[in-house]
Amino acid sequence: MNTMFNKFFCTLLAVGVFASCKKDETKLTYSNASFPANALTASQTNFVLSTQNDSTEVVKFAWPKTDFGFKGTITYTLQFDVPGDTATGWKNAKTVDVAGLEKSYLGVDLNSMANALGLPPGSSSQMVVRVKAVSPQYNGAASNIAPAYTNTVVLNVNPYALFLYVPGDYQTPDQWSPGTAPRIVPFSSDLGYVFEGYVYMPGGGHGFKYTNAPDWNHVNYGDAGGGKLTTDGLAGGLSVPTGGYYELIANLKDMTWKAIKTDWGIIGDARVGGDWNTDTDMTYNPATQTWSATLDMKTTGSFKFRANDGWSIDFGLNKQGKLVYSDNTIVYNPNTDNLSVSSDGNYTITLDLHVPGNYTYTLKKN
Repeated sequence: MNTMFNKFFCTLLAVGVFASCKKDETKLTYSNASFPANALTASQTNFVLSTQNDSTEVVKFAWPKTDFGFKGTITYTLQFDVPGDTATGWKNAKTVDVAGLEKSYLGVDLNSMANALGLPPGSSSQMVVRVKAVSPQYNGAASNIAPAYTNTVVLNVNPYALFLYVPGDYQTPDQWSPGTAPRIVPFSSDLGYVFEGYVYMPGGGHGFKYTNAPDWNHVNYGDAGGGKLTTDGLAGGLSVPTGGYYELIANLKDMTWKAIKTDWGIIGDARVGGDWNTDTDMTYNPATQTWSATLDMKTTGSFKFRANDGWSIDFGLNKQGKLVYSDNTIVYNPNTDNLSVSSDGNYTITLDLHVPGNYTYTLKKN
């Protein structure tokens, strides 16, 4: 009797539990998410970028939440691209994951994005941006649910280049290789469109171009004749007549270029027996990429570095003791001091111009 009762009770309990489970069962459903029209907004859409607004917030993007029909994680990604790529599904877009519903950009960051997309510096071009929303699976795997996209916002961006690369047939062993080529940089914060630096071109080939990326897939600058540059990728290369150590200057606003062959020397009355009329020539070492001279120096007097025995290009010191141009074909700087030594003696003096924008010197007492 007790055995039959226990069996009957267990059966009732199982039926009750099953019924309760059926009653509490929740069916998971989802819907195709979407954003309302004009969901993505930008605080502004026209930009002229320079190093002067690097640390300034230049734009804020904002958008509302979307709904996939269930409570789950939603991730938002900003997609940046050029208009011509949108017809192929934004396949070359640059993406930025965002934790939230807005994203601000400093000038330096928007400029980096423009450079990554290959926008030519010094002129206004279009960049497009949209937001992609997805609901990934609980384990982080890609979602089986279609993503949602906002409207596309068009930005008009005039960026500045971070570097110009100088590929050419003077390179060894990889000729015409932007990825291994020397670089030149903006001359100053207020002349971000003028690029300057030094490149050693030994005997042999003397042809080169400028590229705004370490490859041939973006903008390259060739010869338009008469000292002018062109972005026509089929244009011929630039060239110099002989091998040597060249100061290269590219103005992407005026689309002009210069190549000035330089030989460096030391001038001044800090040299024993020296004056301000004649130079002590320095010797270039391709292995160390530096110029040097060994000579007797004295504390009574001062000196400078200058190119080509003239005053068109020469270096002094700024108030922080950093080597800077006193004279240059780009701009004149009257606020420089001469150099000096701390004690009399024989010195090896070295001038290093191979890092663009960071020119240095050393004084080694022998």
